[in-house]
Amino acid sequence: MNDQEGLEEIRQVFFQECEEHLSVLEDELGSIGTSPDKLSKINTIFRSVHSIKGGAAAFGMENLVRLAHLFEEVLEKFRSGLLDIDQNSVEIFLKATDFLSDIVSFYRFGTSLSDSNETYADLNHYLNDGIDPDQNLILNSMVPEEIDEFKFQPVKIDIIDQKENTFFFEINPKYSFYSNGDDAINFLVFLQKKGIIEVELDATEVPSLTYFEADVCYLKWKIILRTPEARENIEEIFEWSGGDLGCKFIESPFSKDNLELQPLPIPTHESSNDGLVDPALVNRVSQYENKEHSTIRIDTCRVDKLVDLVSELVINQGAIRTQMQSSNVLPGSSLDIAVSELNQLTQELQENVMAMRAHPIKAVFQRMNRIVREAARLSGKHVVFHIEGEEAEIDRSILEKLSEPLMHLIRNAIDHGLEKPNIRKNSKKNNEGNLYLRAFIRSGRFIIEVEDDGSGLNCSKIYKKAISKKIIMPGIHLEKEEIQNLIFSPGFSTLDVVSELSGRGVGMDVVKKTISEIGGNISVFSEEGKGTKFSISLPMTLSIIDGLIFKSGNQKFIVPTNYVVEAFLLEEKKILKISENELKYLYRNELIPINIKEKKYLSICLVLQNEKKSNYAIVVDELIDQSKFVIKSIEKNYKKLSGFLSSTILGDGSVALIIDVDSGIGSFL
Repeated sequence: MNDQEGLEEIRQVFFQECEEHLSVLEDELGSIGTSPDKLSKINTIFRSVHSIKGGAAAFGMENLVRLAHLFEEVLEKFRSGLLDIDQNSVEIFLKATDFLSDIVSFYRFGTSLSDSNETYADLNHYLNDGIDPDQNLILNSMVPEEIDEFKFQPVKIDIIDQKENTFFFEINPKYSFYSNGDDAINFLVFLQKKGIIEVELDATEVPSLTYFEADVCYLKWKIILRTPEARENIEEIFEWSGGDLGCKFIESPFSKDNLELQPLPIPTHESSNDGLVDPALVNRVSQYENKEHSTIRIDTCRVDKLVDLVSELVINQGAIRTQMQSSNVLPGSSLDIAVSELNQLTQELQENVMAMRAHPIKAVFQRMNRIVREAARLSGKHVVFHIEGEEAEIDRSILEKLSEPLMHLIRNAIDHGLEKPNIRKNSKKNNEGNLYLRAFIRSGRFIIEVEDDGSGLNCSKIYKKAISKKIIMPGIHLEKEEIQNLIFSPGFSTLDVVSELSGRGVGMDVVKKTISEIGGNISVFSEEGKGTKFSISLPMTLSIIDGLIFKSGNQKFIVPTNYVVEAFLLEEKKILKISENELKYLYRNELIPINIKEKKYLSICLVLQNEKKSNYAIVVDELIDQSKFVIKSIEKNYKKLSGFLSSTILGDGSVALIIDVDSGIGSFL
């Protein structure tokens, strides 16, 4: 690798670090209004801006240095207590963060830059040193003289010299502490993350085994904590116990005359052989250092290659199992046991590799803050944005494709769904519209919801618009759910006037197409006058799934196990003919669709349930196995097939199709 390539690699690392710092800015600014310790958050914001400025200077990115330096100066006013943070300043800092992100993209991808006058003017408003804002408004690619002479050399910099505080306190839990489900170990483990602690354990009140009660706390602790945190921050840690922890601060230092200072792990739930606390723990002090997991940066191509190799390993395991069955290898034999152990190791390897590809969805969710602010400004609406479940993790290959569909959904929610303040007031609603963005895992699927408390979908208007655009024929009868799903039709829009946000007939069809490409589906739930919720269901990974393989005719199919409710022998008397082309099956006092084409004895019935909690019955000839299967794209290797998510390669080399239970079960029926 030559010097130029090495410098470019370091440059890309800087951009990755910028993403992390910008994410911190969004996160801290988003929660600073409700935080009891605003100064700590301002310090964190300052450090992130300072880090961006330092890296930008190293690479001669003058535009980024200019804005970061101005932002830093303004933050210093707040850090020093000269100014107090309020909602207006938070909004200005968020706009400055947005523009920092734009400038990073300008240097990284060559994107265009928007007008910066308003951002610089807002920041300069806080400075009273006679700065002429016009000096900062010109964006150019020239490097200032002091940067021109800069020689890049990484240097460790301590940005803030934080003062260390020492606290002394005692913990004497009440007898109800453990009976309420609490545990002092949780407090001690958490406390060590705040700095360096010394712990003296008093176990003198521990009774003999005869009188020992498992839910009573007999131990006491004296703790010395050295930390840069303020006292009020430490006191907040005690609040979770509701007073049962029995913690109190001691103003004078403990006497250490009879204490032996030596490393000792925090006492855990483990006990000695006789069930009593080890006497060696009494009157000793242990010291802990705040250690974090170390991380390294790895080229994503290497991780992807590792995932591919694990996938091929899973396929080969299937081939081994197939050969064992054809060779009549008996269960419990030496070979069967060895292969079973190999399966367990492979599964553990696969789970760890997948965890390497998993990323919190927080990175995508935080970008939506900017979309909400901009859309609210353009539409003249007041929007309160709620984010839930942002720590949930999903495969990086899926994460990278979520920004565009979520952006469309949020813009549409603000432009189409939420009403303007005067209309909401007339409807006896709050002036501020609520927009919710949620993420959670359900039944092995990753769910994202975008919900608003706006006007909801007007089915009558949607129906008429669909007819006028010749999406449906006049006079055709559609159920409410079918009418609502018309919004996903290409070119569909209920807006008569094109706005800066929407009304061009593109967006929702793009959302559905993008979600489908990554193996997901989208559903809409709406009640007129109350709001709309879009629910996106996604696979946890695009690589490997747990599935149930069955045979129907001469073809093998796979259904993801998280959709399977029950399997049983078909009862012919429960098959009911509803019409000439429609059969139903009586399942637990519910009539559900069934796919039977000819009646066979000893057929197996599988009951499947989709994301909308609707049940379906399919009749199969044989249940073969439940296992892990490597997902292979049908569209990429052949063509798109209606009713199927993807395909897989079986152990015998044949191809099996994976059923799309949510949107394609009708084709299979």
